[in-house]
Amino acid sequence: MKKGTKIFFVIVIIAFVGWFIWQRYVKNNKSNDVDTYTVGYSDIMETISASGDVTPIKYANLSFNAPARVEKINAEIGDTVKKGEKLIIIDRDSIFAEIQSAKIDVQKAEASERLARRKWDNLKPEEKEQIIKNVEQARTRLYGAQSQIQNTEIVSPIDGIVTQKNVRVGEVAQGVVMRVIDESDMDIEVLMSETDAAKMHEGQDAYATFDAYNDKQLPVNIVSIDPEATKIQDVTYYKIKFTLPSDIDEKILSGMSVDVDVVVNKKDNVLTVPLRFVRKDDTGEYVYTMDENDTYQKRYVTTGVEGDDGDVEILKGLDENVIIYAVKEDDIQNSSKK
Repeated sequence: MKKGTKIFFVIVIIAFVGWFIWQRYVKNNKSNDVDTYTVGYSDIMETISASGDVTPIKYANLSFNAPARVEKINAEIGDTVKKGEKLIIIDRDSIFAEIQSAKIDVQKAEASERLARRKWDNLKPEEKEQIIKNVEQARTRLYGAQSQIQNTEIVSPIDGIVTQKNVRVGEVAQGVVMRVIDESDMDIEVLMSETDAAKMHEGQDAYATFDAYNDKQLPVNIVSIDPEATKIQDVTYYKIKFTLPSDIDEKILSGMSVDVDVVVNKKDNVLTVPLRFVRKDDTGEYVYTMDENDTYQKRYVTTGVEGDDGDVEILKGLDENVIIYAVKEDDIQNSSKK
């Protein structure tokens, strides 16, 4: 075979191979490289999630009216107590001593005032004010000490269990000295953002997941949504309370951490597409379809519920079995089927 003939055949083979590659990888690059989806019907669900804590519905934070020395404590943390049971008793002798001391202070203050009134007109206004103030403070201390006589013991107002004890015998009791809760009746408190809280209402399906029980889900119900907001670092939240079912086998303890999922939207057998196919411009939301000339075209749509699985409901703009394309914007001008 002559050299020129060989060269000719080589050129023909190279051209054929190039044509084949073009046919396979260039001509059909749209169908091979571009992700497509056929529009159809499916179920869609939107949920809101947040973390919270288990809290008792009935509880009592117990304290005395004024500071007093503790004489006896009848219950410790973890003890079960009954309504009306005496839990803490304070030292009455110390109260009587406080009353006597307060009476003496009142007598001194009143005597000072009587003495001062002999030359009242010669006193400065601030001196008169201080004398009167001294008498008022002494009397207030006496009233507080006398009121303790009626409050020398703390009695449990409910049946429950002691969860806090903040004082010991011999110490001066101040503030909350004991907490009793009814562990038989618990609910869940969750803080939701204002955007999420606006989507919630009583009657929605909700589920609680407990870390302590291997992420087991329990159905719960929305019982209340606080009408007043809670501010945390300038962010607005609303407290949502959920009731637990009464027939659960698991022991739910106060303070347990829990995750709550609330179903705020659920629709069955609606037109859906993956959200990644939906784009947006100044006109609105759209997807890409292919026209009869094999050219990508924008088709504007109206969307509805965004599902947790990444799908979005199509309310208007698409029909079943339409093929949509996840084509890149940069490839639009040069992307048409040959």
